[in-house]
Amino acid sequence: MKYFPLLLSTTLLSACASHQATTASVIATEQDNRFTAPAFVLASAQDSTEPLPMLTINEYARALVHELMSNHRAADDSGLVGVTDFAYVDTALDQGSVLSNHLSEAIMYDLHKFGVAVLDYKVTDYIRVTASGDFALSRDFNELGNSQPIRYVVTGTMTAHKQGVLVNARLIRIDNKQVISAARTFMPQQVVSALLSNSGGDKLQLKQG
Repeated sequence: MKYFPLLLSTTLLSACASHQATTASVIATEQDNRFTAPAFVLASAQDSTEPLPMLTINEYARALVHELMSNHRAADDSGLVGVTDFAYVDTALDQGSVLSNHLSEAIMYDLHKFGVAVLDYKVTDYIRVTASGDFALSRDFNELGNSQPIRYVVTGTMTAHKQGVLVNARLIRIDNKQVISAARTFMPQQVVSALLSNSGGDKLQLKQG
Protein backbone atom coordinates (compact mmCIF):
# COMPACT_ATOMS: atom_id res chain seq x y z
CA MET A 1 0.00 0.00 0.00
CA LYS A 2 2.89 2.40 0.59
CA TYR A 3 3.55 2.49 -3.17
CA PHE A 4 -0.01 3.49 -4.04
CA PRO A 5 0.43 7.32 -3.73
CA LEU A 6 3.49 7.22 -6.01
CA LEU A 7 1.68 5.06 -8.56
CA LEU A 8 -1.35 7.35 -8.47
CA SER A 9 0.81 10.45 -8.94
CA THR A 10 2.62 8.90 -11.88
CA THR A 11 -0.68 7.95 -13.49
CA LEU A 12 -2.08 11.46 -13.02
CA LEU A 13 1.05 13.04 -14.47
CA SER A 14 0.88 10.78 -17.50
CA ALA A 15 -2.77 11.61 -18.03
CA CYS A 16 -2.10 15.34 -17.73
CA ALA A 17 0.77 15.13 -20.21
CA SER A 18 -1.39 13.22 -22.66
CA HIS A 19 -4.24 15.73 -22.27
CA GLN A 20 -1.87 18.68 -22.79
CA ALA A 21 -0.41 17.10 -25.91
CA THR A 22 -3.89 16.45 -27.29
CA THR A 23 -5.00 19.99 -26.44
CA ALA A 24 -1.91 21.49 -28.06
CA SER A 25 -2.56 19.45 -31.18
CA VAL A 26 -6.16 20.65 -31.37
CA ILE A 27 -5.15 24.28 -30.85
CA ALA A 28 -2.49 24.02 -33.54
CA THR A 29 -5.00 22.56 -35.96
CA GLU A 30 -7.58 25.26 -35.20
CA GLN A 31 -4.98 27.99 -35.61
CA ASP A 32 -3.91 26.59 -38.97
CA ASN A 33 -7.51 26.70 -40.15
CA ARG A 34 -8.37 30.10 -38.71
CA PHE A 35 -5.29 32.28 -39.00
CA THR A 36 -6.71 34.27 -41.90
CA ALA A 37 -10.16 34.84 -40.38
CA PRO A 38 -11.16 38.29 -39.05
CA ALA A 39 -10.90 38.67 -35.28
CA PHE A 40 -14.63 39.01 -34.68
CA VAL A 41 -15.23 35.69 -36.47
CA LEU A 42 -12.68 33.97 -34.26
CA ALA A 43 -14.21 35.48 -31.12
CA SER A 44 -17.68 34.21 -32.02
CA ALA A 45 -16.33 30.74 -32.68
CA GLN A 46 -14.29 30.31 -29.48
CA ASP A 47 -17.08 28.61 -27.55
CA SER A 48 -18.45 26.68 -30.50
CA THR A 49 -17.55 23.20 -31.70
CA GLU A 50 -18.96 23.99 -35.15
CA PRO A 51 -16.44 24.65 -37.97
CA LEU A 52 -16.00 28.22 -39.17
CA PRO A 53 -18.49 29.25 -41.88
CA MET A 54 -17.30 29.90 -45.40
CA LEU A 55 -15.91 33.44 -45.31
CA THR A 56 -16.57 36.01 -48.01
CA ILE A 57 -15.23 39.49 -48.70
CA ASN A 58 -18.14 40.82 -46.63
CA GLU A 59 -16.57 39.49 -43.42
CA TYR A 60 -13.25 41.18 -44.17
CA ALA A 61 -15.03 44.46 -45.00
CA ARG A 62 -16.82 44.21 -41.65
CA ALA A 63 -13.48 43.70 -39.89
CA LEU A 64 -12.12 46.84 -41.54
CA VAL A 65 -15.14 48.88 -40.47
CA HIS A 66 -14.91 47.64 -36.87
CA GLU A 67 -11.24 48.62 -36.71
CA LEU A 68 -11.85 52.00 -38.33
CA MET A 69 -14.69 52.84 -35.97
CA SER A 70 -12.83 51.69 -32.88
CA ASN A 71 -10.04 54.18 -33.63
CA HIS A 72 -11.91 57.26 -34.91
CA ARG A 73 -11.14 59.63 -32.06
CA ALA A 74 -11.50 62.97 -33.83
CA ALA A 75 -14.38 62.33 -36.22
CA ASP A 76 -17.53 64.40 -36.04
CA ASP A 77 -20.43 61.97 -35.59
CA SER A 78 -22.71 64.24 -37.62
CA GLY A 79 -20.37 64.43 -40.62
CA LEU A 80 -21.47 62.54 -43.74
CA VAL A 81 -19.12 59.79 -44.93
CA GLY A 82 -18.48 58.76 -48.54
CA VAL A 83 -16.86 55.46 -49.55
CA THR A 84 -14.65 55.18 -52.63
CA ASP A 85 -13.15 52.21 -54.43
CA PHE A 86 -9.84 50.83 -53.20
CA ALA A 87 -7.16 50.89 -55.92
CA TYR A 88 -4.19 48.58 -56.34
CA VAL A 89 -0.96 50.27 -55.27
CA ASP A 90 0.78 49.44 -58.56
CA THR A 91 -1.79 51.36 -60.63
CA ALA A 92 -2.44 55.07 -61.18
CA LEU A 93 -4.92 54.89 -58.25
CA ASP A 94 -7.83 55.63 -60.57
CA GLN A 95 -8.52 52.10 -61.78
CA GLY A 96 -11.30 50.14 -60.16
CA SER A 97 -11.98 46.42 -60.32
CA VAL A 98 -14.70 43.94 -59.49
CA LEU A 99 -12.99 43.39 -56.15
CA SER A 100 -12.78 47.10 -55.30
CA ASN A 101 -16.41 47.64 -56.36
CA HIS A 102 -17.65 44.88 -54.07
CA LEU A 103 -15.38 45.93 -51.20
CA SER A 104 -16.66 49.52 -51.24
CA GLU A 105 -20.29 48.35 -51.37
CA ALA A 106 -19.70 46.01 -48.42
CA ILE A 107 -18.02 48.78 -46.40
CA MET A 108 -20.95 51.12 -47.06
CA TYR A 109 -23.34 48.45 -45.76
CA ASP A 110 -21.39 47.84 -42.55
CA LEU A 111 -20.83 51.55 -41.89
CA HIS A 112 -24.58 52.08 -42.11
CA LYS A 113 -25.21 49.12 -39.78
CA PHE A 114 -22.65 50.65 -37.43
CA GLY A 115 -24.75 53.83 -37.24
CA VAL A 116 -22.52 56.01 -39.42
CA ALA A 117 -24.16 58.64 -41.64
CA VAL A 118 -23.14 57.42 -45.12
CA LEU A 119 -23.79 59.42 -48.29
CA ASP A 120 -24.12 57.59 -51.61
CA TYR A 121 -22.81 60.18 -54.06
CA LYS A 122 -23.58 57.92 -57.05
CA VAL A 123 -27.32 58.60 -56.69
CA THR A 124 -28.69 60.82 -59.47
CA ASP A 125 -31.43 63.43 -59.13
CA TYR A 126 -33.79 61.30 -61.17
CA ILE A 127 -34.73 57.73 -62.03
CA ARG A 128 -33.47 56.68 -65.44
CA VAL A 129 -36.01 54.38 -67.11
CA THR A 130 -34.61 52.13 -69.84
CA ALA A 131 -35.69 49.04 -71.71
CA SER A 132 -33.48 46.88 -69.48
CA GLY A 133 -34.56 48.38 -66.14
CA ASP A 134 -34.99 51.46 -63.96
CA PHE A 135 -31.90 52.98 -62.35
CA ALA A 136 -31.05 55.69 -59.83
CA LEU A 137 -27.27 55.12 -59.67
CA SER A 138 -24.64 56.27 -62.15
CA ARG A 139 -20.87 56.32 -62.58
CA ASP A 140 -21.07 59.17 -65.08
CA PHE A 141 -20.01 62.33 -63.22
CA ASN A 142 -22.07 64.42 -65.64
CA GLU A 143 -25.21 62.86 -64.17
CA LEU A 144 -24.24 63.56 -60.56
CA GLY A 145 -24.37 66.68 -58.42
CA ASN A 146 -21.52 69.19 -58.69
CA SER A 147 -21.00 69.23 -54.93
CA GLN A 148 -21.68 66.75 -52.17
CA PRO A 149 -21.88 67.49 -48.43
CA ILE A 150 -19.28 64.83 -47.58
CA ARG A 151 -17.00 65.60 -44.65
CA TYR A 152 -15.18 62.27 -44.42
CA VAL A 153 -14.19 59.64 -46.94
CA VAL A 154 -13.23 55.99 -46.49
CA THR A 155 -10.63 55.00 -49.04
CA GLY A 156 -7.56 52.83 -49.29
CA THR A 157 -5.26 50.65 -51.32
CA MET A 158 -4.85 46.97 -52.12
CA THR A 159 -1.66 45.02 -52.73
CA ALA A 160 -1.69 41.74 -54.62
CA HIS A 161 0.10 38.93 -52.77
CA LYS A 162 0.72 35.38 -53.91
CA GLN A 163 -1.51 34.16 -51.07
CA GLY A 164 -4.19 36.84 -51.31
CA VAL A 165 -4.71 40.60 -51.17
CA LEU A 166 -3.47 43.03 -48.51
CA VAL A 167 -5.96 45.83 -47.83
CA ASN A 168 -5.20 49.14 -46.10
CA ALA A 169 -8.16 51.40 -45.31
CA ARG A 170 -8.29 54.99 -44.08
CA LEU A 171 -10.96 57.36 -42.77
CA ILE A 172 -9.93 60.82 -43.95
CA ARG A 173 -11.32 64.28 -43.31
CA ILE A 174 -11.61 65.84 -46.76
CA ASP A 175 -11.07 69.52 -45.97
CA ASN A 176 -7.65 69.11 -44.34
CA LYS A 177 -6.71 65.60 -45.58
CA GLN A 178 -6.17 64.41 -41.99
CA VAL A 179 -6.19 60.64 -41.47
CA ILE A 180 -8.68 60.13 -38.67
CA SER A 181 -8.44 56.37 -38.47
CA ALA A 182 -6.74 53.48 -40.25
CA ALA A 183 -7.30 49.74 -40.55
CA ARG A 184 -5.91 46.80 -42.47
CA THR A 185 -6.70 43.18 -43.23
CA PHE A 186 -5.58 40.32 -45.44
CA MET A 187 -8.02 38.53 -47.72
CA PRO A 188 -6.88 35.00 -48.65
CA GLN A 189 -6.66 34.13 -52.32
CA GLN A 190 -9.49 31.58 -52.13
CA VAL A 191 -11.85 34.30 -50.86
CA VAL A 192 -10.83 36.71 -53.63
CA SER A 193 -10.96 34.00 -56.29
CA ALA A 194 -14.48 33.00 -55.23
CA LEU A 195 -15.70 36.49 -56.16
CA LEU A 196 -13.66 36.90 -59.33
CA SER A 197 -14.49 33.45 -60.70
CA ASN A 198 -18.20 34.22 -60.47
CA SER A 199 -17.78 37.60 -62.14
CA GLY A 200 -15.54 36.30 -64.89
CA GLY A 201 -12.90 38.93 -64.13
CA ASP A 202 -9.38 39.09 -62.81
CA LYS A 203 -7.88 41.26 -60.10
CA LEU A 204 -7.21 44.18 -62.44
CA GLN A 205 -10.44 44.19 -64.41
CA LEU A 206 -11.32 47.84 -65.01
CA LYS A 207 -14.70 49.41 -64.47
CA GLN A 208 -16.55 50.37 -67.62
CA GLY A 209 -17.38 54.01 -68.25
